[in-house]
Amino acid sequence: MGTTVAEVAASDIKALEAFCDRWERAWNEHDGDAAAALCAEDLVYDEPALGETAHGPDSIRDFVTQMAQAFPDYSFTRMGLYGEVTRRAVLVAWRFSGTLAGTDQRVEFHGDDRLELGEDGLVHAYRCLYDYRFVLSQIGRAKAEK
Repeated sequence: MGTTVAEVAASDIKALEAFCDRWERAWNEHDGDAAAALCAEDLVYDEPALGETAHGPDSIRDFVTQMAQAFPDYSFTRMGLYGEVTRRAVLVAWRFSGTLAGTDQRVEFHGDDRLELGEDGLVHAYRCLYDYRFVLSQIGRAKAEK
């Protein structure tokens, strides 16, 4: 009879969960090298805080470093994981929390990562979505209360 779509989707979901566990761990350990190792050389990276599209795994490594400097105790909590059935892609819903460096003020917000994985199991496209103006307003308040 052959493999059903549900069986393929279930096996892909398990692989996506395992990948997202490694992705989340790299970010939460502030390990830019580990996050970059999960990205392909041809990575296209869209992140609101960058203001433009970045390319390559070095862009992820650099951003993890910048995040750790700006929010030394930052962490992401996964709120949901949604796999694409017809291709290797996943949407990860998360919540960010971190204390702005030089203050005692917490910054918290939610967002979504859309990760497109290649046959090689690496991220080839990463689009991060969140309300950047909301984040900036929290940072502005934290700096004003400093």
